[in-house]
Amino acid sequence: MALYRPIYILYVLVLLVLGWEGFSFYRNFYQVYETTVHTSVTRNLALSQVVNAEVMSQLAEREVSLMFFGDIMLSRSVGKKIVEVGDFTYPFLLVASTTREADILFANLENPISARGKNQGSIYSFRADPEVMKGLVYAGFDIVSVANNHMWDWGRDALEDTLTVLKQNGIESVGAGKNEIEANKPVILNRHGTSFGFLAYTNLMPESLNAKGDNPGFSYFEKEKARSDIQKLKQSVDVVIVSIHWGEEYKTESNDLQKSLARSFIDAGSDLVIGHHPHVVQEVEHYKNGWIAYSLGNFVFDQSFSEATRYGLGLSVKIKGKEVAGVEEKKVNISSDFQPAFVSTTSVR
Repeated sequence: MALYRPIYILYVLVLLVLGWEGFSFYRNFYQVYETTVHTSVTRNLALSQVVNAEVMSQLAEREVSLMFFGDIMLSRSVGKKIVEVGDFTYPFLLVASTTREADILFANLENPISARGKNQGSIYSFRADPEVMKGLVYAGFDIVSVANNHMWDWGRDALEDTLTVLKQNGIESVGAGKNEIEANKPVILNRHGTSFGFLAYTNLMPESLNAKGDNPGFSYFEKEKARSDIQKLKQSVDVVIVSIHWGEEYKTESNDLQKSLARSFIDAGSDLVIGHHPHVVQEVEHYKNGWIAYSLGNFVFDQSFSEATRYGLGLSVKIKGKEVAGVEEKKVNISSDFQPAFVSTTSVR
């Protein structure tokens, strides 16, 4: 009952000890004290809300830097070179001082990372030593796409190992998963008060390798489903980024299908579309309120047979006020020893 609340018990004790006059004095004092405390708390709460609003406003105006690269392959001749020099950070030694400056660093990981699995039979099957994670961490990668035509080169076990080792080293993966829910789930990263949502797809793999139920595999790709994914994600994040492994190898211009898909993604609410797979650079396009990099080419690869495959492109994007405020193209040259290095930077916005 209310009668037994501590304050009422205290009132009774004061009345018995000090009499009515003492009790009246104490009651008035307590009422003044309670009012003062309540007013102070209210003022502090209001001040806190103002400060929080100001902090969030300042964070929203703080610039966020993102950097995107194309295909990274740390197997085959690249893997042999790493072993030869005895340094798993070797592929990134000439670029890490720049890549680590990005608030979010992204690329397409073109090989599973595992010591397990079964070669699925291709003459171009890639699988990298788990120690290559040292290089990816050294370069500063925050997230990689694993939705590509080489991630299943060594089957289920190697894919699952890749997802696990990336997570253990603090790198997010998008575009595949250990089950259907995980494979189709976007990755959301927050930087300086701005939220970024990532989706990743490939249209180069058979549907049989899509994740189903509790079985691992790739995210499901279909144009209208992807548009729906984008629209849904846009409701919960500030910036939507779609990564897609597509197109025709060694073609320096995007095809009609790439253009149609990319522009429909922007129309659905994506801010950036990042393409890869052709192993050569394709055009960067400003479409409506979004930006499309049809192919960023190679970043770390052992395709030294042509000038086009020895060059790649980095896309540096600045976000301010939750909108794209700047875009730069960073031209990359890949040496005969498979080390990328920046050779020029061009502002396109």
